[in-house]
Parts: sequence; C-alpha cells; structure tokens
Amino acid sequence: MSGPLSGYRVLELTSTVSGPMAAMILADQGADVIKIEPPLFGDTARYLGSSRAGMGAMFAVLNRNKRSVALDLKVAEEKDAFLALAQTADVVIENYRPGVVQSLGIDYEALSARNPGLVYASISGYGQDGPYQNRRVFDPLIQATAGTAAEQGGEIPANMRAIVYDKVTALTTTQAVTAALLERGRTGLGQYLPISMLDSALYYMWPDMMWSRTLLGDDIQHKGELADYFPIFRARDGYVSIVLVSDESLEMLSIWRGSELHLDVRYSTLPARLARAAAFKIEVEALLAEVSTDEICEMMDAFGVPVARVNTLDNVHDDEQVRHAGSLVESEHPRVGRMRYPRPPARFAVPVFPERHAPYIGDDTREVLVSVGVADDIISGLEERDARYAATLQAEMEAAGGT
Repeated sequence: MSGPLSGYRVLELTSTVSGPMAAMILADQGADVIKIEPPLFGDTARYLGSSRAGMGAMFAVLNRNKRSVALDLKVAEEKDAFLALAQTADVVIENYRPGVVQSLGIDYEALSARNPGLVYASISGYGQDGPYQNRRVFDPLIQATAGTAAEQGGEIPANMRAIVYDKVTALTTTQAVTAALLERGRTGLGQYLPISMLDSALYYMWPDMMWSRTLLGDDIQHKGELADYFPIFRARDGYVSIVLVSDESLEMLSIWRGSELHLDVRYSTLPARLARAAAFKIEVEALLAEVSTDEICEMMDAFGVPVARVNTLDNVHDDEQVRHAGSLVESEHPRVGRMRYPRPPARFAVPVFPERHAPYIGDDTREVLVSVGVADDIISGLEERDARYAATLQAEMEAAGGT
C-alpha cells in the first residue's frame, strides 16, 4: 500500500460500521489493515443490505483496502497466531462489548506488555463502564440518548435516515489513532483510547444543535435554532435549498419573481421570518411554483444567493459538481462486480483507488500468518476449516433461496 500511513499495521477486530469505517480510513491512507474475523460468518455486516455474490454493498465499501484473516480467538493455537500478529502491529481497533477482550486475554494491558508501542482503540456504545455499559447498542439508540431523535422529529421524535453516529465515531477514532501515533513518535509509547459513540455524538452535535443549551443562566439572548434557518422549498420539478438568512437574499429572490415579499413586515427581517416560518415557506413556494430547479439555481447563483438543488439518492452521482470533482468512482470487484462509491475526501498520493477490494472471509489468512511465522500445519488446518464452513454457509444460503 502507498499513502501517508504506509508501513503502519492495523489489526481490526470490529464489525458492522464504526470500527470497520475507522479502519477503512486508515487503509485508504496506506495502512496495512488486517481484519480479524470469526470463522464461518465473519463480520455480520457482510450480509446486510443490497448484495451480490454473497457480499453486501455496505461491507464492500467499508472493507476495501483490507486483508481478512479468519481466527477463532477462543482456540488456543489461533489466539497464539493473533498474539504473534499483535507483536507486529502499530494499532489495534476493537468494538466488542465491554469486558470481552479482557475475557479473551487480548485487552490493551495484555497486548501492550508484549508491544509497548501499541495504540489500542476500544469503541463502545456508551463507554467501558457505567450504568449502560452492558447494553446492546445500535446507532438509533445513541440518537435517542443524545437528543438527536427528539430534535430531528419535532413534535414526534424520529431518527435520522442514516447511522450518523456510527460514522461520526469512526471519524473520531481515526483522528485519535493518528494523533496517538504522532505522540508515539515523540515518546516511543502507545496508549489506550476508549472511545464511546455517546461521547462522539455529543461532541459532534453540541456546537449547533445545543447552542441554546450551552450558555447557562437566565440572562441569555436566544435566537432560535440553527436548523430553522434553512428550510427546503418546493419548485415546479423538485426541491431547492435557498438560504434566505440575509434580508438582501430575500430581496433578490423577490425582485426576480416580481414580488414585494421582502417589503412585507411579516418577513422583512430574519427574526420575523423565523417567527412565521411555516407561512414564509408557503409564500416562497408560491413564487417558485412555476419555475424549474435548474432555473432557480442558475438565477440565485447569479445573484449571489446561496442555493442548491435537492438531489435524490438516484441522481446525486450525476450532479455536475460531483462529476467534475471525480468524487465518486466506479470499479470492478473481481467477484462482486461493478461498484460505485466515494473517493476519500483527503486525496493523498495514492496512485490507484482502491488498491484492494473488500475480501471474503479468510482470503488472506495464509499470506498474513506465514509472514509472522505461524506453522504451516496450523495454517492448513485453518484453511480446511474455512473451506468446510464456506460450503456449509453456501448450502444454507441456497436452501434459503439466496446466493
């Protein structure tokens, strides 16, 4: 692998999204990421969502540029193989439930005793201790606890249609890991990084969603909620986002449409528009009812008014800026087939993206374990086991009508 993290080795013991995405970012930046998966089923995200050739689309995106080794860490000789790998690692990322890595003997204390330079990140939902530590966690539960669902839904709480805090936690973890590696360069020592989804969620949402709850006391001048500044408006053939925070922007829109809406005292200032948000939205949509989204974007942009077309999930790939920037790439997975996904936003000097496609379970077991001196008879035994498991899994999927 090439890139700024080339030469660093990351062992990933994670599943679903938060951990895999964190390791994906490091892999995209050149780290040698070895995904340690339990045999047979591996990461449960392999089977989520749209799939082809036995691999889910989300898994294929989140696990590119990685190698897969199938190990049962409850089996002594397979745990020994992992420990041999851990001595060569710079980073371990795990998202088991609190206490599991201790029971397996692969926690930070155990591994750092062999490898003092190890950076070890433990991702959890609510933290490694406390009243919620043993709860099973999914992203919507963090949205509920952090207050996001209540704010998103208004009168009736609703979750965002994205697992936002899994991904925020991934970004948080990646930044923390690279910062710890930078510190290790000065001290020679690794460190333990316990990172919770709840902490990551609160850190992420606080500046804007909680600006009315940051300053404490009774002498605060409140100015509404930031999200209320940015309504979406219906046009003739779709929707547009027009930022009408400034009075001048509303004036430009009104003059273009031959209206005097900007002179109406009910809407002529931002506080007035926020106080009558529903009525203001109706007024603006009346001005735009016969106008196409393309024309609105062209005119508002010409007048210096912030504007954007509301793309659907089916046409975002065709947005002219997305196409110009090469933000999305298409590539051919050797078994899964044609795929489309986003390039890393920080584009380091990586000649080919992706350098590896997402692996199937245990694709790289032999290559990786040979490199750390695991005996050939042990590796052969693992390969025979994986072949049996794969045949069993395929038979079960075919019986269930899948592939």
